[in-house]
Amino acid sequence: MRVGILTYHNEINYGSTLQAYAMQKAYEALGFDAVIIDRYIVPGNRLLLESLAVKGFKARARDLWYSVYGVGRFSKIVRVLKTLRFHKKYLKKTAYSFYDWKDAPKDLGVDFISVGSDQIWNANLYSPVPYLLKDIPLKIPGIAYAASIGMSSLSSQYLEAYKEGFQRFLEIGVREEQAVRLVESVGAKATHVVDPTLLVDRSVWRPFVGTIKTGKRKLLCYTLAEDLFALLPVLEDFAKKQNCDVVLLLDRFERLFPCTLKGVCNFIRLKWRILRSPVKLFLSAGIEDFIREISTATWVVANSYHALMFATIFRKDVRILMPNDKVRKDMHARMAEFSGSVVRGPLMHESLVEALHSIANGDSISYDENVLAQKIAFSRDWLVQSTRRVSEIIESHKRAM
Repeated sequence: MRVGILTYHNEINYGSTLQAYAMQKAYEALGFDAVIIDRYIVPGNRLLLESLAVKGFKARARDLWYSVYGVGRFSKIVRVLKTLRFHKKYLKKTAYSFYDWKDAPKDLGVDFISVGSDQIWNANLYSPVPYLLKDIPLKIPGIAYAASIGMSSLSSQYLEAYKEGFQRFLEIGVREEQAVRLVESVGAKATHVVDPTLLVDRSVWRPFVGTIKTGKRKLLCYTLAEDLFALLPVLEDFAKKQNCDVVLLLDRFERLFPCTLKGVCNFIRLKWRILRSPVKLFLSAGIEDFIREISTATWVVANSYHALMFATIFRKDVRILMPNDKVRKDMHARMAEFSGSVVRGPLMHESLVEALHSIANGDSISYDENVLAQKIAFSRDWLVQSTRRVSEIIESHKRAM
């Protein structure tokens, strides 16, 4: 039986690709033929292709110029290429691709749809309607696994779409307790389950684990929507005082300079600042690099949900930074739920300075193995029972034909 996974995989983001890969592996472990429905999040697949989606001679020439005469553009292209390579090697996608559902084939080639995980119902990011099965033929049943809403309340703009859409699913599993309340507030039923990166057996990640090449301790800092030049001095000071390696992964960084004397000076000054820093700035890190760097770290500091997931998988001493912008604050509940339940100790921090101070003081976090094992076992059982129900319905329809 073939399941079509409908999720956010077409994005230059570590977590979005890894959760899709994990969902695929989870269904394969249950004996299903799992395929990812290759729907673009935005037209032209620009969220994944980035500057590679640029068309026209002038635009491409400008892009090439900034790749040489700027900081971060070339690294971003390398990262896109690494992501595309990972997709080709590890993700099993449909032969068709589309953005608008009117361009999708009439026959999707799947027996049922699985929506999630990631922020597929977060209206602060994109329209949740395509992920509420609105455009899927009624004859194709659907479930949701670890679907995330990432908002403190349902968007009034899409409230009716949520109400109707949730009723379309045979079973709904969500990624945070907050989402359970929101789904149930409009008359549907939801169950809290773990992220698919935790759901799969840990051996799934073994091929990506790195080896520790030096005897020094290492701090990995991975941030979303943070200022590089606010982070560097703090991390450099930590590296010096702790006599450790520090690796900094940024979700985005790019500085472009005009063709002027001032631009040239700024370009040289910035390149020199980065080159002389004791912090290893990894701008072009691919998905395998992301997992490897976490697996070999002594400490992990991040404001990323999937950095927390992989720190948990590898049982790392992790600190999570509270987000600054409103959209990410609304999404923060999924990480806060780990504090005090799965993770014990000083997990959450207001700033990088505070997080590093906790590490320098010798504080550490621990994992409640029993709680984590129970959550994973419950989630696996939920998925088994949900897919069994789907399979019975499909078989019943076949017999009736």
